[in-house]
Amino acid sequence: MKKFIKSKILILFVCIFALILPGCGSSSTGSSGEGSKKIINVGMMNAPSGFNPLEWTDIAQEVNCGLLFQALVELDDDMKYKPMLADSITTEDNKTFAIKLNSKAKWSDGKPVTVDDEIYTIGLISNPKVPSTVASNFNIVEGLNDSGKNTTGSTDISGIKKIDAHTMAITTKAPMELTLFEDTIGTKLKALPKHILESTAPDKIYESSFIQNPTVSNGPFKLEKYVKDQYVQFVANKDYFKGTPKLDRLIFKIMPGANITAQLQSGEIDMNDPQLGQIPFEDNEKVKAMSNLNTDSSGIQGTIQTLMINTKTIPDSKIRKAISYAINRDMIISSLLKGQGQVIELPYLKESKFVNKNLKPTPYDPEKAKELLKEAGWDSNKAINFDIPTGNKVREQVADIITQNLESVGIKVNPQKYDFVTSLATAKKHNFDIYLVGIPVYPMNPDISSILKTGFGLNLSQYSNAEMDSLLTSGLNQIDPTQVKATYDRVQEIFAQDLPCPSVYVQNQLRAVNKRVTYGKPKNYGMFIDVYKWDVQSE
Repeated sequence: MKKFIKSKILILFVCIFALILPGCGSSSTGSSGEGSKKIINVGMMNAPSGFNPLEWTDIAQEVNCGLLFQALVELDDDMKYKPMLADSITTEDNKTFAIKLNSKAKWSDGKPVTVDDEIYTIGLISNPKVPSTVASNFNIVEGLNDSGKNTTGSTDISGIKKIDAHTMAITTKAPMELTLFEDTIGTKLKALPKHILESTAPDKIYESSFIQNPTVSNGPFKLEKYVKDQYVQFVANKDYFKGTPKLDRLIFKIMPGANITAQLQSGEIDMNDPQLGQIPFEDNEKVKAMSNLNTDSSGIQGTIQTLMINTKTIPDSKIRKAISYAINRDMIISSLLKGQGQVIELPYLKESKFVNKNLKPTPYDPEKAKELLKEAGWDSNKAINFDIPTGNKVREQVADIITQNLESVGIKVNPQKYDFVTSLATAKKHNFDIYLVGIPVYPMNPDISSILKTGFGLNLSQYSNAEMDSLLTSGLNQIDPTQVKATYDRVQEIFAQDLPCPSVYVQNQLRAVNKRVTYGKPKNYGMFIDVYKWDVQSE
């Protein structure tokens, strides 16, 4: 009897101990949540390369940074810019833009978010000692050079003025449309906390512990934990100025595409991010048939899969044109994507009002490719290095098709596969001949300087053309629609001649969300604009 009583006491003690241990007996990534906690898990295929808002070379980093550091505005799927940190952006002359910040905004450590944070961040972006890829968006600002850098030797920038703690004015070099200003400065300026970083030397800012692991946020969530290539875990910022998030945690789970299908079915993830977590096309019908999900594939797509061609190692445009002739885009769309995509070569979606409809994609013509290679004196014994990021199964299959296409016309290919973060780091160093990567597109903005202008951040092909540079500069400062269209029609004509980075395909993305989610869903644009409202059924 005594032994029985002791056993009961021991069992009772173990149960009480288990209850008081934090997280005991539950997974931090379980869709059903930790006890009564509300959690949504989002599936994505590529890990973020960091949490640095001065960078935006990968979409995962841009999405994750947006949760921690709010942009002034964000583009929603209705193609309208919605207020985020800014209550409004207005202009009377299309040259000076007044920005009013939300006066309730504060950092998660209690400090207010002010214009001082915004101006401090612009100072970092424009500092020649800071290798910010965002800087190319700021070349429109008076006082900054064509690379968006401040080379005056002063910390002051003539085009940036503080009006009061929550109001600032930005003056551009020349008049420009409000929507273009919103799409550049408005979406790319994500303020860092001046009170935490101001003592750090600009040339050491990327090495700072805060940039490596941000400890405060002005967004709806705070970074809680990042396990590389596994998951990014955010916890609610209860003091978020738009309202306390209804979720306790938001978790991005990193996995191959096939796992996204499996975990949507099992409920281990609640939705996919259509830009980062593509459902494999062969699984589309299977996912649509899952009774626990709502699915949709409508809307303008947000990413163009692009073949960056290193113009320093492949300088002859005839060879680049031959590469494009050799790619069987129609087969990619019809066979691999089952018709769920579009053939593309220009860096504009077919839905864009800026696309030059007089230019048609280079057709699949292997004989023409061979002819151009012969004219260019191509050495058939030479192999080109093809860097391929892993994680996106469809893109990897497309890379296999491109490899076969090129070898069939006499171009030897050396495929080199890396995880996405490694492949991007390699591409930034230009250690490739060709590189297949997804480039985000913004339908309201015709500017493609980032991938084409000399020295700009996503110009991985190292392309340089004086007329192109001039057109891209003038295009930013035009407000007459007819003039804008003429400028970007010419941009596309030069692009089609030189082909430094031909587009290959656009993939229609299936979006899926678990029915237990009562608010919140995958979107191609603006998915996380109102993430603080996301909610799930109570368990």
